[in-house]
Amino acid sequence: MTLEVRLRVGLKGTDPVVSTAYLTLVDKMGYRGRLLAINRLDSHAFSVKCGDAATALQRLRRFLATQSTFYNRNKHNYFLECVWGNDRHVEGVPLEQLESMSAQAARWAALEVGQDLDGKRGSDRVILQSAPVFRPEILVEDTDPAGKLSLANKLETELADGPVTVSESGIRWYLALKVPSDTEASELAEEIAVTRRKDLGLLLNPNYQRYKLLSLKEIELNKS
Repeated sequence: MTLEVRLRVGLKGTDPVVSTAYLTLVDKMGYRGRLLAINRLDSHAFSVKCGDAATALQRLRRFLATQSTFYNRNKHNYFLECVWGNDRHVEGVPLEQLESMSAQAARWAALEVGQDLDGKRGSDRVILQSAPVFRPEILVEDTDPAGKLSLANKLETELADGPVTVSESGIRWYLALKVPSDTEASELAEEIAVTRRKDLGLLLNPNYQRYKLLSLKEIELNKS
């Protein structure tokens, strides 16, 4: 039997990394008016080979409740989905709520002027204009497989009577981009994500990380 596990984790309060990234991109790198909001979640997916999936699920839930390998319940919200055969277990905060950028968009749109981290004010307002707004979903992972192998070994020790395969362990970034087409949204997402020089790209270093565009869809921010 195989237990397929999907886990997403985000901070309960304001994520300072997200706020810093947004302010850097709009106030220092020229994306104001095109980048409307940004969000991120830690993201993991793994398969647990086991004799009994229900027992493995109980072990996993106990492990998540008592260890801080993936999250701290006092600091983080999480979404957990486990599937085996025709059965499914889901718990935590709804995934749509974790992925949403509406709160960030509303908060940043309310600023009369851009606010830099050091207290300086920009000259442009954040204005949420009409559609189209596209939401690229980007997965960023390390190219070195050592992290996944280490995580798999730990999970095998704690959970399984068989091997654990970690297929995903990284960060999912969600961007709200106001551009004319999905093609331009895809191109802009790559430009924002991949650091090629000091003033171009921010979310990953291509020397030791890779990215994958997982999805791209047109959205309304109040429904994102």
